[in-house]
Amino acid sequence: MKLAILTTDFRPQLGGIATLISDLARACSEKCQVTVLATWTEGAQVFDGQQPYRVIRVPGLPLFREAAFISHLFRLDRMEGLDVIACASWFPPGLVAYFMRLCRKTPYLVWAHGSEIVDDWRTPRRVVKSGLRPLKKLIFEHSAAIAAVSQYTKTLVLKQGVSPRLIQVVAPAVDLNRFTPSPPSPTAKSRYRKGANHCLLTVARLDPHKGHAVVLQALATDLSDIPGIRYLIAGSGPQELTLRNLASSLGVEPQVDFLGNVPEEDLPDLYRAADIFVMPSGVLRGRLDYVEGFGIAYLEASACGKPIVGGRSGGSEDAVVDGVTGILVNPEDPAAIGWAIRTLIQDPLLAQRLGKAGREWVATALNLDSLAERFLALAHGAVPDR
Repeated sequence: MKLAILTTDFRPQLGGIATLISDLARACSEKCQVTVLATWTEGAQVFDGQQPYRVIRVPGLPLFREAAFISHLFRLDRMEGLDVIACASWFPPGLVAYFMRLCRKTPYLVWAHGSEIVDDWRTPRRVVKSGLRPLKKLIFEHSAAIAAVSQYTKTLVLKQGVSPRLIQVVAPAVDLNRFTPSPPSPTAKSRYRKGANHCLLTVARLDPHKGHAVVLQALATDLSDIPGIRYLIAGSGPQELTLRNLASSLGVEPQVDFLGNVPEEDLPDLYRAADIFVMPSGVLRGRLDYVEGFGIAYLEASACGKPIVGGRSGGSEDAVVDGVTGILVNPEDPAAIGWAIRTLIQDPLLAQRLGKAGREWVATALNLDSLAERFLALAHGAVPDR
């Protein structure tokens, strides 16, 4: 099979979609011929040179980007033949693939993640996307299949009026060779823990739905009597100044480290240096532009053997098995989050059991090989349409 992956989110860019599509390309390249068409980003040349598949980079500017995608796809299909196109999202990759289907009858598949599916009018970009809802439905309905990252995301696609026969849940996976439950290096231990008795960690973009603020509130109230807690916040985003001010106003600033974007090579050691991974993502009222479609960071933490405290919301329930790999609570309730963290701190055997079960779960069901098998099963089903 000759597979083209079309994406505007790809490593070395940060984010869950970039991670998923990069992992997908690598895993599928061991089973078929893969060509990735992605937008140019800083550091791309070094990253691309390390991959076992071909990467074609195009300009990131709209219209120029789509024209370049189409040009390369036509050339690849004419010279080598393409069996199927995998689109990282419905727009703009799905629009380009729909055009290829009209011109070359090339079947395509579309990934569905979360906030890009719903309609709202919060930002100019989302106004444009929401105004294109009829086109979105057209792209979905003419796809050979839709890969939803979670049951929650599947419901979002169904609400767009798309036939359920087209939608299949294909959960993301994690690189088990990178993320392992090994002890942290001495350097990571001293750099991150700084002598703390208990170390909490969140790895996420600093967006309002990720739950950083509620964790800070729990630290200031429900966990204030437990000495030696350190809270590590890895990531950047629009909420950084707000969160820093909140930590200061709550009096927990000395306990909190804002690490910024941690280099990819340091991420596994960061997870290992922590005791509990905390990310109580929620759905904000009136803000469907912020939803947790799945949460790959949960899988990375589980792969490192860490117990999880997550929010019972969105796709998190597909990424964390409540009572087995972690504890899911009301993401809007600082007391509930504090209770879950306190429970894991005071019952280290429970924390160890959840972390071990998390590692076993991802190793069995959510490894990269299984991701490739599940996705390529969809792709093979699309090929006869050609």
